Amino acid sequence: MKKEHIHNIKSSGFKTPDHYFKSLDEQILNRLNEDDIINGIETPGFAVPENYFDTVETSILNKLEEKVETPVINFKPRKRTFYYVAGIAASLLLLVSLIFNKDDALDINAIDTASIENYLYQEDYSYDELATLFKTADMSETDFIDINFSDDYLDQYIDNLETEDFILD
Repeated sequence: MKKEHIHNIKSSGFKTPDHYFKSLDEQILNRLNEDDIINGIETPGFAVPENYFDTVETSILNKLEEKVETPVINFKPRKRTFYYVAGIAASLLLLVSLIFNKDDALDINAIDTASIENYLYQEDYSYDELATLFKTADMSETDFIDINFSDDYLDQYIDNLETEDFILD
């Protein structure tokens, strides 16, 4: 059946006889009340030994009393002492490594310039944020006078410039 014609269906397609649900409970109760069905069974298929229910309680209690206690080994104190000893050993090892491992202190001169440039490039700082890092008292025009750039370097720099960088908003 096509989907376009589903809204045209008037009946669900399932039919039950008239007054089916009104008389269903009566029919079920009548079937349960019939003794012919139950009396017609000759052997139920289950057999209980004689005096079973008289002796079952005592046999269960006897089985419960026969339980032999097994010794219980407690592992908890062993773990606890192991954790204490391991913690003390780790703290002593840390203390010894801090005392005897005194390398030269890390200073700014030990860091490679390329590493600093890569870090600043990846962090996406603005020019204003970078300008706050420099102190004007530390910089002067004479610091930049003695710098000489080769012509090849300047040509390469100018070739790599993009004109969109010079356009102001």
